[in-house]
Amino acid sequence: MQDYPSKAFTGIKRELRAELTAAAADVGMRQATADLGHPRVLAEGYTAELGRRLPRYATGAAAAVLALGALVYLAGAYAMGTLDAIEAMGGGTLTTHPLGAVTTFTHTATELSVQTSMSWQGALLHGATAAVAFVLGSRLWRLLG
Repeated sequence: MQDYPSKAFTGIKRELRAELTAAAADVGMRQATADLGHPRVLAEGYTAELGRRLPRYATGAAAAVLALGALVYLAGAYAMGTLDAIEAMGGGTLTTHPLGAVTTFTHTATELSVQTSMSWQGALLHGATAAVAFVLGSRLWRLLG
């Protein structure tokens, strides 16, 4: 039922719950749920009423958040590796320019830090990653069919 619009799905749940409760009073809960049939078949029947499959916006949003989280995790792993390399070389400061952003790594006896600024290339990477993950996760192309 993920494809079903959320407001309509709420109404269907309410209706099914009421019918199930009424049927359970007559024949018992076990028989009432058995009479409904398999949940997948029941859901496919409701989805068939829509006429076409709809996008899953919540799934797309979750995919976008996870993709951005993966980028943040990778940036953190890169920073930790760079700081470990600086420490192995005796400490100091290193300035790099990944995706056009000035990033300074410092590892000394008194300081451990990473300082960076977002560049337009980095913003484009994050935006494109989130957009692609959202489109694929939500199956946005279903709007066209």
